[in-house]
Amino acid sequence: MKDNFYSPAFKICWLSILANFFIALIKFTIGFFSNSISILSDGAHSLGDLFTSIIVIFSLKVSKRPADSVHPFGHGRAEDVGGLILSLALIIIGFAFLKDSFLRLFSPEPVKINLLFISIVSVAAVVKLILGRFTQNISRRISSPILEIDAFHHYSDFFTSIAVVAGLFFIRRGVVYVDSIIGMGVSIVIIVWGLTTGREFISKLMGKKEPVAFYEKVRQIASSFPFVEGVHDIEVHSYGENKVIFLHVEMSPSFSLEEAHSVADNIEKKIYQSNLGRCIVHIDLKGTPAAVDKKELERLMSRISNFTKDIKGFHDMKILSTEAGTIVNFHLLLEKNVSLEESHILSHRLAAFLKEKFNFSQVNIHIEPYERNRKEGGRE
Repeated sequence: MKDNFYSPAFKICWLSILANFFIALIKFTIGFFSNSISILSDGAHSLGDLFTSIIVIFSLKVSKRPADSVHPFGHGRAEDVGGLILSLALIIIGFAFLKDSFLRLFSPEPVKINLLFISIVSVAAVVKLILGRFTQNISRRISSPILEIDAFHHYSDFFTSIAVVAGLFFIRRGVVYVDSIIGMGVSIVIIVWGLTTGREFISKLMGKKEPVAFYEKVRQIASSFPFVEGVHDIEVHSYGENKVIFLHVEMSPSFSLEEAHSVADNIEKKIYQSNLGRCIVHIDLKGTPAAVDKKELERLMSRISNFTKDIKGFHDMKILSTEAGTIVNFHLLLEKNVSLEESHILSHRLAAFLKEKFNFSQVNIHIEPYERNRKEGGRE
């Protein structure tokens, strides 16, 4: 099934390799006999496309390997690695021909161009346009980013070849320096293309987020199921064409484990059938408060103690999660001269503040007089 899925991609890549080999060979031959740096650099561009197709085939073969103990999510990122290697190769080729074209500008050499040479380069340009169209159609059919890059390489070679053809007419009329200018232009196109695609592949390897529409599609599917009262914390990890999706759905605590598990299974199946990727659903109870970070609470209490003169510290803080909600218990140390009424008002205000701040269901504060010879909780 997987081999059949990729079969058109492999066929177009082998066709590209064959076509680019002959196109590059023809351009290098014409460039050699005409002494044209622009045709030679355009030939290098075509040669780069040949290596592109080779890397595409290698990357697609590696990426379709099944998951194993070392790569539990498969080998899909092989496409991105291959694309990055390809981008670096293009940058190196581009700079090499940019240097040669620049030097040729100050030391021009005679260039011999005839209509046969122009016709052959023109035909090669049309072939690249057709290859680009076919490759792009297949890349969209199988959602392959590296194959799409290969398609745009064909398009870029088409446009640079057209620019070369236009320049050859000027060269025939004796404007020799145009050859160097076009050579530099083609080289810059190669460099810019390599930098642009390289940055994109690096971004993917570093975990670039999917478009917002993708997350909304996942949320829409999960929310469409009965008894799902909320969807949050959607994470997507891309491995080439394979994506692994993690998400949380909220359900009422009244549902049984079997019912909740059934809903989660159906969500995972629906997302997979929608060609979005493999999905893992985590069930959260609706209305259950989020876990409270004890260290954050302790830091806040320390700040309150520092800025409230009658509060000298706290200790024995415990946070309990129950079916009824989250409860916090702790001992509050107050100045021993504080009246009972003042301590009562202070503890109630503090409890109300903490309830609102952390969504506690209950705050139990035990008041103790501050003794200077004992250690203070929260200030040790």
